[in-house]
Amino acid sequence: MAIGTDIAAARQRKGLTQHELAEKLPFCRSSVALHETGRREVNKEDWKYYCQALDDAVFTLERQRDATGGVYIPYLDGPIVEHNPAALTFLARRELKQAKEHLNEIDVSKPVDMMSGAETSHVERTINELLDAAAAAQTLVIDLCSRLDMSFSKEVKQWQGSLMARQMIARRNG
Repeated sequence: MAIGTDIAAARQRKGLTQHELAEKLPFCRSSVALHETGRREVNKEDWKYYCQALDDAVFTLERQRDATGGVYIPYLDGPIVEHNPAALTFLARRELKQAKEHLNEIDVSKPVDMMSGAETSHVERTINELLDAAAAAQTLVIDLCSRLDMSFSKEVKQWQGSLMARQMIARRNG
């Protein structure tokens, strides 16, 4: 999907007019319209302005996907995913349980370079289970923020601050 289409979809999800969105951007309404229709390219340097102004998690994840060549944890929006809190909570619990079961089967006392082919294959399956769990948890967070009219961006920034305070991540510039 083109970024212009993504902008229009996110703007509509947020219930904003082009004029209201432009008021949050360093662009005029006509520039927003040109970006949405694809008649004017959105520079990568301007993605951050749209991410901040829209505060739409799915839009932000799509920009992450674009910026990294597809390396991102996706929002689960396939036809079998029910987007209600109970169903997403069930999905997240199931995926976390499966990941935990795989983790419990790894012999962590053994150096990685000493693992057999079967053990390495199990670690690879465990990685997939952990990524499934991360995607399910992220989708639940995004949907809960949306339902509770909370800012996903604000919640993520506060969480990152708590990770720094707990010394789980190093302080980042920018």
